[in-house]
Amino acid sequence: MGDMIVDEWLRYADNDLRVAHILSDHPPLQVEIICYHCQQASEKALKAFLLFSGCEPPKTHSLESLVRLCGEVADGFDDIVADCEYLNPYSVTPRYPFGLEIVGEDAAAAVQRCERIIGFIRNRIV
Repeated sequence: MGDMIVDEWLRYADNDLRVAHILSDHPPLQVEIICYHCQQASEKALKAFLLFSGCEPPKTHSLESLVRLCGEVADGFDDIVADCEYLNPYSVTPRYPFGLEIVGEDAAAAVQRCERIIGFIRNRIV
């Protein structure tokens, strides 16, 4: 049962990243939504790792809190702290007008950082 739950969280993370890729490839570039989906994918991947580790993930959108919790149960999470900090502001603000000024380069960076986070976590869930 536990593996199924972890797999489902990772499937949702992959879906959010897939949407970010699709939006990146189809103009007009919707940078806010791309960044939002990257944050969401990263959040779900971090929660999958916590579940894999036997921890119930908190109900939070804070990647900084989640990566800190992951680091308490496993080594190496310092490698993705900067990526989590970069994506953290995209959890809520981009969904509403006038929240953040985001440009095309931010969307590309968000996708890259999200891919790094998901890859990092997938390498630790065995």
